[in-house]
Amino acid sequence: MRIQKFSWLYFLLLCSIFFGIHVAFVTGECRICRDDQMFLLLKLKNNLNVAAAKYLVSWDPNTDGCSWRGVTCDANCHVIALDLSSHSISNGFSIPTTIFSLQRLQILNLANNNFYSSQIPSGFHKLRNLSYLNLSNAGFSGQIPKAMANLTQLVTLDFSHNNLSGKIPSSIGQLRQLELLDLSMNKLSGEIPTDITTLSSLHTMNLSFNQLVGRIPENAGFRKFSEDSYLGNSGLCGFPLNAVCEDATKLAYEDTKWEYLAVEIGFVTGLGIVYWPLLFNRKWKEKYFQHVDVFLSRVLN
Repeated sequence: MRIQKFSWLYFLLLCSIFFGIHVAFVTGECRICRDDQMFLLLKLKNNLNVAAAKYLVSWDPNTDGCSWRGVTCDANCHVIALDLSSHSISNGFSIPTTIFSLQRLQILNLANNNFYSSQIPSGFHKLRNLSYLNLSNAGFSGQIPKAMANLTQLVTLDFSHNNLSGKIPSSIGQLRQLELLDLSMNKLSGEIPTDITTLSSLHTMNLSFNQLVGRIPENAGFRKFSEDSYLGNSGLCGFPLNAVCEDATKLAYEDTKWEYLAVEIGFVTGLGIVYWPLLFNRKWKEKYFQHVDVFLSRVLN
């Protein structure tokens, strides 16, 4: 009996060990952050201003980096999500070589900070696994980098409430996975690129309160967007706005007509300057005809 009881206990012990190993492999839970990832995160923290660093007191090198505030890791202990939104970051974007080394990142949120009119770094194109990028209300200025087209996994792109200028890059049309595009509350100009109309997955778009002009692309995919997507762009026309686009031929004709009319007005004005005084000023008229008589007498004699 004692031997049989021992056998059962031994069997249960083996089962529990096997079950524990099995669970560990199946769940794939990350036990501790990789050293290289922690090094990059700590370097990132050191490059932030003091006010921002106060939000990151949990970023202690003596603790697991994957448990730090705003940090999410995958099963292999790579950092795949970084949320630094509303962290009072108020320095220029002096950390590109650090944050762009976290190349497993899928989610990056830097919204509601102040980067003091810094331009959006072109280095973002290195984060090719990004599916979510939020730089809204972060004080960025300048143009949207064309290199954003390299982020082909992007599902959400939010650059709203900044001071961005220039044209919307047509290269955004290469982001085939994009479902949400928010470029509202900037100073973007020019026409809406027709390349965006090819984004079949795009179901939310906000281009309101910019300086866009021209006809809204007439595409079946664009008809699902309401007037709210285009508000605050006085130069836009076409569906779904009430502003009707004038025919291009008619506009060209009107421009030509005004050019000829301007020439005619100039010609008449020039003649008026010469002849009106002769018609209404007696002294000018007498002196004019005296000069004409002298000139004719010299020519004829």
